[in-house]
Amino acid sequence: MFTKYRIPLTALAIAMLTMSAAAQSKQDTEKVTSLDSSVITLAEIWSLDQRVRSDVSLYLENSREFNLRIDSICFDKAIECIRHFGWVTDLRKYNSTHGYLLQALTAVMLHSPHRLMDEDVYSLLRTEAEAGRLHPETLALFLDKYYVIYQKRSLYGSDFRKFLQPPALNPEDRPLSDSLRRDIGLSPLPDSLFRQP
Repeated sequence: MFTKYRIPLTALAIAMLTMSAAAQSKQDTEKVTSLDSSVITLAEIWSLDQRVRSDVSLYLENSREFNLRIDSICFDKAIECIRHFGWVTDLRKYNSTHGYLLQALTAVMLHSPHRLMDEDVYSLLRTEAEAGRLHPETLALFLDKYYVIYQKRSLYGSDFRKFLQPPALNPEDRPLSDSLRRDIGLSPLPDSLFRQP
């Protein structure tokens, strides 16, 4: 009686084992794919961003315009990377060979400080800081570069203030500085960083 069902039962058992193994294999592949995808994305961003700065042939006519376009492409890729993977802080098995790629997002943010003023971008980076993936002082550095370059003042007290003359912060900016720093999880700056009237 069971002989005539033996082949279908065996086939069913093999099919179930195959499906179970495939499901496990798919989970393992997704873990690897997510890590690999983040590394590949960071490598694309890093190579494009750094290549444009190291290739002497690009310092020809229209090189500034070309660099700005590359910076824009890199910035868009970086924001998509952050939205998808978060601010990447660990490449696990790739740390020893590709750890330098962790600098890619930082480099891109520093090359396009004007883009950080977009409300969606600011909110995304603040969320990453709140989650502990992006250090608030690093975010302050990115944001302060914008103020130093475009408004000739420092509001976050980063090292970019040293490019100002004088490098001390304006006391009139104190309330705004305190508010901006608190918004990203930092305490107000000490009195010693503000010029005395």
